[in-house]
Amino acid sequence: MDRIGNEKGKLRFIVLPLQPETPEQYDGAGLALHFLLGNTAVLNTNLKEFWFGWRTKKLFPLREELAAYLVGQNKPLAFKQLSEEQKIRFWLYGRVKGEVAALSIYDSAEDSHSDTEIRFSPDDHLKGFRQAFIRQLSGYGIAFPEEMQPKAMWPEKISREGLDVVGRALESFYYYSSYTDRTGRIDLVPFEKAVTLAPESFMAQNLLGWAHYRNKEYKQARAGFLRAVLVNAAGTGAMSGLMWCGIFMQNKDEALYWASRAAEVRNQDVAQARQKTIKRWKKYNT
Repeated sequence: MDRIGNEKGKLRFIVLPLQPETPEQYDGAGLALHFLLGNTAVLNTNLKEFWFGWRTKKLFPLREELAAYLVGQNKPLAFKQLSEEQKIRFWLYGRVKGEVAALSIYDSAEDSHSDTEIRFSPDDHLKGFRQAFIRQLSGYGIAFPEEMQPKAMWPEKISREGLDVVGRALESFYYYSSYTDRTGRIDLVPFEKAVTLAPESFMAQNLLGWAHYRNKEYKQARAGFLRAVLVNAAGTGAMSGLMWCGIFMQNKDEALYWASRAAEVRNQDVAQARQKTIKRWKKYNT
């Protein structure tokens, strides 16, 4: 069954943080895998680009609610109601059980859930995990274009300990971005620790870039994003960061370059992406 081919426009697909099997087993791995799958799903050009961080506070209005969710002590999410309120078709959620991720897709149009279990291993740079995830999407009628699949197979060089540390850094990023007024600085220690443990990880370098960006340290942010793109040439999240660094560092050509690159990666209209970037440039540089 093709669940997306006959729909008007592209549909939103959101990846929720993966929870631990029990609260006592919580570590950052579930968040790291959530981030990995988000950066994979964004390359499915049959779906609309969407990041969990954009709506964290709408899903979890209080910090305590997100904290409870991350450790698996939350009340069940009302997927049907949330889908209607926020215009989201598909939700991916699940739990980490040792070296296995139990993943479920909720389809709001069908009010149905589809479940599978996928083993993950740092030994193959998490490629097998992503390949199985792509097969899960295709098997559920959410086609992942063949030409986009190789872009989703960058080598995520990270250990199990690295997954924990990257996930905890992401957790601190969500807390800062969603539940503070952003007037204070974000603590860089979790992000620097992640890069120390996993210097060749796209996720670690990308997150460090965004942490510096939040602190308005655009030169350092740019360096982190560039290191991330060297690992993952299809890392559109890092390219977005580079576009914004170009705007705030008053480098119009660089902002336009990275906006164009990100559009090309996702087979989007480059001229439209450049036009949107010019509007942003005028807003912040006039």
